[in-house]
Amino acid sequence: MKSYLLVPKESIETDARVGPRGTEQGERVLPRTTALRFAVANKAPDTLSALGLRSATLPGLRPQVSGQEDRLRAAKAKSAKPAKGAKGKRIDMKGADSSTMPMPGATVAEQTGAEPGSYRFMPLIGATMAHFYEDATEKQARGELERDFEFIPDVVPLSFPGPVSAGQTGPRNRGMSSLAEREWPEECGVPLAHAQGIRGAGVMLGILDTGVDADHPEHAARVIQFRYVSLFPNSPHNPARDIRGFDPDGHGTHVCGIAAGVHHGVAPEVDLYVASVIESETIRTSLGRVAAGMEWLLHQFSRPENSTRPAVVNLSLGFPLNPPPGISEADYNLNLRALQTMIRRLLDSNVLPVVAAGNSGPDTVGYPAAFPESLAVGAVDFERNVATFSASGAVGRRIVPDVMGYGVNVYSSTERRCNNQAFYERMSGTSMAAPYVAGIAALYRCRAPDLTALEVRDLILANAVKLARSGTHRTGKGLAVFR
Repeated sequence: MKSYLLVPKESIETDARVGPRGTEQGERVLPRTTALRFAVANKAPDTLSALGLRSATLPGLRPQVSGQEDRLRAAKAKSAKPAKGAKGKRIDMKGADSSTMPMPGATVAEQTGAEPGSYRFMPLIGATMAHFYEDATEKQARGELERDFEFIPDVVPLSFPGPVSAGQTGPRNRGMSSLAEREWPEECGVPLAHAQGIRGAGVMLGILDTGVDADHPEHAARVIQFRYVSLFPNSPHNPARDIRGFDPDGHGTHVCGIAAGVHHGVAPEVDLYVASVIESETIRTSLGRVAAGMEWLLHQFSRPENSTRPAVVNLSLGFPLNPPPGISEADYNLNLRALQTMIRRLLDSNVLPVVAAGNSGPDTVGYPAAFPESLAVGAVDFERNVATFSASGAVGRRIVPDVMGYGVNVYSSTERRCNNQAFYERMSGTSMAAPYVAGIAALYRCRAPDLTALEVRDLILANAVKLARSGTHRTGKGLAVFR
């Protein structure tokens, strides 16, 4: 099976525009909108459907297009005939089905049917994910679509920044009583915001991570919209699922606790939307899974009851600094361009993307932090010292990070034991600094919900506390605070 994200070339090559516009009366109109609508985007699902690929597009199958019936019958007839191997033996071309049990240690393979492939159309990010089970079908699709679409191979792994030692030893903290006082310093403005009743109410916060433990004491008092994005999220045979939140790793629960924990979070009253897109065992994900998670977030944000509400998305994940072994530079650059296009779609929809800069130290810049559309976040400790691991650097005129957040020994929720004993832990990394800044952004959007995402970004940068000059690190505008 080969998987590709099909993105319109004009979408990749077009700069983002802000969707919301003011009315003649000077009032703000802020409906959720993807301002860049590309008519050619609909060509991909129509063509793939006509070629016999099975639709996984929710809420149901796409309407059949003219001539599709004959092609489907031909595809079924072709797949019904087993192919012959080198010695004339029959070979089953169907792949795994629901009765096929993988051997321990075997490569995970998608459960496929008799069709030549499958696809999911994701209109809010303007892309289509296609899985081809036959080379001939892929060749035919390329012949019809390659002029208008980039075929981006889903081969480059993404992951959250590598774990960093918190610098503390001993057992983890158990329960909320282990922290006698709230941790956020007065200088960051969080205590002041909370005292004024500004706690994130009315703001939607989306998080793409390993998940969230919805029954941890930091999160159990709210309803969390949660989607588990499977290994093959764009296949009709392995659908993504909306279920009660869980997190085998703890990273996502920690991130959610920093941004929105009801007892220790920066913005405890936001509405959380969490998509689990990262495997706990490998801490890796794929472009297809991130695309599916982002499409789901935008779908939730665009519901009629949510379409005028402000939103922020936290991404504590990214591509490696250089193409991984076995990945060509051309394929790597295509993946980068596709990810940048998705970040643009967030801005188009009036959603502020907050991104961890990475943990690889000075003179290193990762993606999506290096994209100008991102609000890239580096890490400092509670004494305003820049963390040694905090990534920084320059890509052309783009300086990373834009702003800094608390990211050293940050206290937050992690996991629960089988006996329901909840744990809190101190972790370090720009993965911790990013949700702190996402929480600050949520406080600003709570106080002034009529501001656009770009205006909130400018407000954060304008109000940042300047930091002492570092001889090794770039620190952007300084420490993000609420004023």
